[in-house]
Amino acid sequence: MTRLSIFTFGFILAAAIQAQVPGEWLHSRGNEAMTGISPVELQVPLELAWQHQMMEKPKGQSEMLVSSVVVRAGLVYAGCKDGKFRCLNLTNGEKRWEAEGKGAFDGAAAFAGELVVAGCQDGFVYAWDALTGKEVWKYETDAEIHAAANVWTDPKTQSQKILIGSYDYKVYCLNAKTGKQEWAAETGYYINGGAAVGDGMVVFGGCDSVLHVHDVTTGKEARQIEVGAYIGNNVAIADGVIYVSHYGNRIGAYSLTDGAKIWEYGEREFEYYAAPAVSEKAIFCGGRDKRFHAIDRTTGAKLWEYRCRDRIDSSAVICAGKTALFGSDDGYLYVLDLKDGKELWQYEIGAPIKTSPAVAGDFVIVGADDGVLYAFKKPSAVPVPSSASVPASKP
Repeated sequence: MTRLSIFTFGFILAAAIQAQVPGEWLHSRGNEAMTGISPVELQVPLELAWQHQMMEKPKGQSEMLVSSVVVRAGLVYAGCKDGKFRCLNLTNGEKRWEAEGKGAFDGAAAFAGELVVAGCQDGFVYAWDALTGKEVWKYETDAEIHAAANVWTDPKTQSQKILIGSYDYKVYCLNAKTGKQEWAAETGYYINGGAAVGDGMVVFGGCDSVLHVHDVTTGKEARQIEVGAYIGNNVAIADGVIYVSHYGNRIGAYSLTDGAKIWEYGEREFEYYAAPAVSEKAIFCGGRDKRFHAIDRTTGAKLWEYRCRDRIDSSAVICAGKTALFGSDDGYLYVLDLKDGKELWQYEIGAPIKTSPAVAGDFVIVGADDGVLYAFKKPSAVPVPSSASVPASKP
């Protein structure tokens, strides 16, 4: 078997092991390695199926950020800047239950057994019964939490762990059932992004400009990798390589084993906030240069780019290895062909889209800075409520 064949086989095997259930979106970035992949093949054009107003615009505030969502068993879970965390019906967007913190819910939630878990800017990690919304436990950190939660299952004990970073400079590993701390890893500054898991390691970056690599079971540090600039989002791990975008205007690939830089990509002096998504042969990432970039996984060479009307902070989802789905600050949701970057579909929401979309079966769900959660579906299967009209898709 050639080296390329081994590489391809390894990626396909890893994707098969970690892939989402087609009708659900169990991890905010597709899997615990945060590679941003979905097995669902998007059928475009899509039409708006429903929308849910998560919060009303307060005086003097322009941004009404809705978190990225997770989906399980026909239910959608999302937080919002007003301190509300909600469970909605996937089919029609109706509210099932609501919980409240004393700060914004910026980061996406994670599932652990019968629980849904999310961090809050009030410094607590909350765990609720996913069906009823009853609080089961909460864990207090020493500062705000903006990061997405991730869940990891110990293969030896089958016990689940919650991994989440805080502005107290630490990433925590919590027992998902009880909320008790198993370990904590200290960094040099704030942590905004989720912690990715791959090959027995957990990898995260933050405002200290360092990639931290730790044993996911014990929390013991394996190595630090200097990248030279703030890391605002999660990294992705695939086939022993860490992919990271950062405020130094670059996207980089580093060896998980020894931290060696494999390649670095960046043609313009604009920051990257969106996290990279990983397909079999390429890396995809939007930038604040208003462009969506396709990069060769092996060499770091540019394959193609697509230009939007404003910067791209939304982390893309790669669907069935064929299309890229992402939002932009220009207020549009986009679907591009992975082969050449050709635009296949766009929809104007009209407010910046900064979060990562979710793909759950026939549904695509994304929040915007107007405080609204939007759900799209292929036209032939769009449910039209009898009590209200549904807006038509814009060209």
